[in-house]
Amino acid sequence: MPQTQRPSHSSVSLTRTPIGSLIRRRRARAGFSTSELLVALMIVGLTTTIGLGRFHNLLVQFRVDRAATAVQNDLESAFAISQRNRKPINITWNATTRQLGVTNRAGTVTYRRVSLAQDYGLQGAGISFSSSPIEVYPNGMANNALTITLQQNGYAKRVNMTRSGMVTIR
Repeated sequence: MPQTQRPSHSSVSLTRTPIGSLIRRRRARAGFSTSELLVALMIVGLTTTIGLGRFHNLLVQFRVDRAATAVQNDLESAFAISQRNRKPINITWNATTRQLGVTNRAGTVTYRRVSLAQDYGLQGAGISFSSSPIEVYPNGMANNALTITLQQNGYAKRVNMTRSGMVTIR
């Protein structure tokens, strides 16, 4: 069998890298750098800020819509209560407490009361009534039409009541 000659170590220059140093280099690069983490946190922060602004606007719209529906229900119930009791009913607005009330003519019996400030968080300047008090008669007619505007942060709803008792939200 022929023997192969091996080159001597001095004639061949081999550049060897220890395997341990390759593993250490790979492990050191396995994580994220500080600048990459900061960029990611800034992107998350910006999207959260934009999302919170939209979320706040949706909450305001929801609050105004719920308040408008509650006012509509109270106005419609005033006509029903007047016809059922066969007595006139007053619809009143108290600007200091920001409450809409449905009472008898003398004001001694309260049938319904809604606080737009406490229950729905509406500010005083954002609520306007066209006239107060309004009398609702048992024949289904009121002495005057009523328009209530509920507004907060640029979002507004208008509740209209005709003399005949038709209540709409726009």
